Amino acid sequence: MELSEPKPLPVAESRASVLGSLSPHPPGKPPVGGNGRHVPVSVLMTELAAAWPKPRITLGEMIHAFGARGYGILMILFALPNLLPIYIPGWSPIFGIPLAIVCLQLALGLPEPKLPRFLTDRSMRREDLAMIVEKSSPWIRRIERYIRPRPSVLTGWKADRIVGAYGVFLACLVIVPLPFTNGPPSLAVAIMAMGLLEEDSRAIVVGALVGLLASALTFAIIGGLFWMVVQAIGFVL
Repeated sequence: MELSEPKPLPVAESRASVLGSLSPHPPGKPPVGGNGRHVPVSVLMTELAAAWPKPRITLGEMIHAFGARGYGILMILFALPNLLPIYIPGWSPIFGIPLAIVCLQLALGLPEPKLPRFLTDRSMRREDLAMIVEKSSPWIRRIERYIRPRPSVLTGWKADRIVGAYGVFLACLVIVPLPFTNGPPSLAVAIMAMGLLEEDSRAIVVGALVGLLASALTFAIIGGLFWMVVQAIGFVL
């Protein structure tokens, strides 16, 4: 994945570019920030929540609003809701399933991600999107401080497919409808996705390690719950 280095824009022009890209009919090219790099994901999400003109927004409209920013943006987008510090029943499969589909398409080497219509037609209130962005953006901003291009063998197209396959596994953990099993794997996917966007091999490695810890936590929770059920059945019998 190659990133261009456009010339810096004035701050006002940069902000107008961001807002323009988040309209229901965005321009073809992604906006660029005042520092000459792509606008950070946290900024794009904040502007989307603030500038969206309709009371509801579908997943398809969100994908369209971000234009051709590829797999990385979608992986982050679907990981964000599960980075909230609270557990909301029913949300994990809503965002975990499309996350798994996007990661699977990356693993298969498809040139661009696509989602089935039954998912792109799912919508949420603009206020709910704003709440998700407000609560999860601090996590993203902390990660963005340390992200910069570090190309290596981990940032080639073959490595992207491995990241996609690993992302499918983590997305399956996100789908598990249990408290504390959604946030850690979502964080791992978000870190790896930022590594993909910026060709940062260190971020990809860190995300993979976070994913291992998240997997261990998830299996420990599932195993503990299974043990409690077995004990309860034994007590009843």
